[in-house]
Order: sequence, then C-alpha cells, then structure tokens
Amino acid sequence: MTDYLHHVPGRLRLRSKILRCDSTTRNMALRKLRALEGVSSVRLNHKAGSVTVSYDADVTDSQEILGLLERHNCLKASAPAIKNRAVTKSRPAKKREWNLTREVGKIAFNVVVSRGVTSLLGGVRV
Repeated sequence: MTDYLHHVPGRLRLRSKILRCDSTTRNMALRKLRALEGVSSVRLNHKAGSVTVSYDADVTDSQEILGLLERHNCLKASAPAIKNRAVTKSRPAKKREWNLTREVGKIAFNVVVSRGVTSLLGGVRV
C-alpha cells in the first residue's frame, strides 16, 4: 500500500509499508532501481518506509520506476498515474475552531510585551 507519493520531474519520493517491513522484497527492488538506466540515486529511509529516487527525466520516467516497483510487489498496481507535475496525497488539515480564551491570552501577551519594550526604550512608543 502506498501511503504517500510526491513527484517532480527528476525526483520521485514514495512511502510504502512494504519498504519498511519486507527486507527481501525491498532489497531486490532497490537493486533493480539502482541498475535502471537513467537513475542517479536511490535513498531509502528505513524507519519511514520511504524511498527517494533521483533520475534523468530524458532517459527514464516516473511510470517506468513505478512499474518496476509494482512488478516487485512494493506498490499496489493502483498507484496514481503521474504526469510532469507534483502529485501529493496527504491527510486533510484539521479545522481549528476559534477559541475566545486563546485569543484573549494572545492579546494580553502582546500588550505586556509591547509595554515592556516601551519601558526599555525609555518611553518611546513602538
């Protein structure tokens, strides 16, 4: 399962649970990636289960790289298609509710800091 995918031409980063867990499958796929024509570097972050592939966009493309990883069971076959633009899958941001107490606290803090700075500068208003 691919949890995260980011791409700009020449650089592909993805995170998958299999890259963190199954070392035999992972090592085989990474060896094949490094041997792929046009790939200049493959960096694995074992703890995050992510891999960053830098490649020459004139020689190979992201679809070939993703296809190789799919064939080695490192990705689901349903990984999103990538065009020459950034693609990011992420969790939606949490909506933060307005909190009167927090806002009043911020205002009070700013007033105290402003008065402290004013007194340090000898009465000059900031």
